[in-house]
Amino acid sequence: MKLKQLRLCNFRCFKEETSIDFEDLTALVGKNDSGKSTILDALDIFLNDINPDKDDASKGSNPENMKIICEFVNLPDEVILDDTSPTKFSTEFLLNSKGRLEIHKSYSGNLQNPKCKSIEACAVHPTIDRVKDLLQLKYRELKKRAEELGINLNGVEILSNVVD
Repeated sequence: MKLKQLRLCNFRCFKEETSIDFEDLTALVGKNDSGKSTILDALDIFLNDINPDKDDASKGSNPENMKIICEFVNLPDEVILDDTSPTKFSTEFLLNSKGRLEIHKSYSGNLQNPKCKSIEACAVHPTIDRVKDLLQLKYRELKKRAEELGINLNGVEILSNVVD
């Protein structure tokens, strides 16, 4: 995997969401106090699962909305997300509209000891009427919906929801 883009929001000198794109070779050049070290510190916090400092929230912004967002390209062909079953990021609908893995980490910058409060993947997932609520359906409702949609249930163990 390769880091393609970093976005910072309400993090130190980056009050508004700011995007930094990375190519094959990237150099951070700028005047003193322009944010070069902040970019590297944000990457350290994101990649090494470190909590930010109490002063990392941007002054004059909403400290509860401190975010570090990374987008990755050159993803592996297969990954293990659940137990030992290999899958693909695309099969799991974990890619954004650009085909990248986009991870958002939000931090509680208003606390004395800020912590990561959420980690989310920003992804495009197909939506079709009559399947948006599948995760909320009970067993009987799910079976009825499959029949209504004309889904072939051959090979599905009806009592355990396991595919043979």
